[in-house]
Amino acid sequence: MKPRVVVFYGGDAEHAATSRESGAWMCKHIPKAEYDITPVHVTADGLWSVPLGALPKTGNASRAMDMLAQATPAQNPKEAVHRLLNHPVDSLITALRGRGGDDGAMHSFGDMLHIPVAGSRARTSKLAHNKHFFAHAISDIAPTPFSQIIKKQTDQYEIGTVLRSVFTIPFFVKPVHGMGSHSIIHVRSQEDLERAIQAIHDSQDDSLVQEQKHGDEISVTVYRTKNGALSSLPASIVTPKHSPFFDYNTKQSGHDNLFYHNHDPHESIIHQAQEIARDVYESIGCNGIATVDMLADNGSVDVLELNTIPTFTAGTPIVHQLRHAGMHPEVLLRTLLP
Repeated sequence: MKPRVVVFYGGDAEHAATSRESGAWMCKHIPKAEYDITPVHVTADGLWSVPLGALPKTGNASRAMDMLAQATPAQNPKEAVHRLLNHPVDSLITALRGRGGDDGAMHSFGDMLHIPVAGSRARTSKLAHNKHFFAHAISDIAPTPFSQIIKKQTDQYEIGTVLRSVFTIPFFVKPVHGMGSHSIIHVRSQEDLERAIQAIHDSQDDSLVQEQKHGDEISVTVYRTKNGALSSLPASIVTPKHSPFFDYNTKQSGHDNLFYHNHDPHESIIHQAQEIARDVYESIGCNGIATVDMLADNGSVDVLELNTIPTFTAGTPIVHQLRHAGMHPEVLLRTLLP
């Protein structure tokens, strides 16, 4: 019997599209001759669709995932776990973002069941998921843009006072937890400022206010090989075509970004970024595949965020990095599999 790999995808509505695309990418490239793959769709309200079978060995993986999800009743997780464990599970992979993904919940779930979960452990995922804690954790390794946390339910007047007295337009406001460029407000005017004050006040999460720095955005993907050696894919210099920064919307579109991998004029700064990415990966205790996003300007590199659950879409750097490296996705995914 082949090892059974379960891939979770979908989840919270704001991340569902990129999660589904990432899940389909993994289901397509995990070698089906060696593994049985069970895709589990998680609905926006947290229900699980757990097929009893596995993906067919041939054919369109994305279409097969959709057909299985439509044919499988969605259950609450307590019931779905029993259905999931009707057959042995050898490994879990999550393409979820936020709840059940980079918040470490799926990794804690696997730990309780003694089932390996691909990627970083729960503690590391939780740390990277909180941008404020993460910035402090790597303060000895690399600088991060100046930021300040504002607790949820803070009085609007106090929010306005902090934003006006501490920060100079332009700056960013974003949720403390989760994907750094999601739900971001780019404050470039007084109108944006008023909108940001209201958004922080209404938010169910703490908010992070962060200075805007300028420079080249660099993404480095770090992973461990099967023998445990630390390695990285070619770094990407990311240039959005229709946005002032690499935001969530541009990450969803493969046509709105330019990815440069010919680094001759930037070789020194790219080398510095790669070294920082490896240091961040090891110091935080990452496993599996992780991407480190940075900003380089005038010879200095600031770390923006660490993604312990990378996104595999046409609009994200990692797919282009693999192509530039001449590495088949299967080779990278094998580093995650038992």
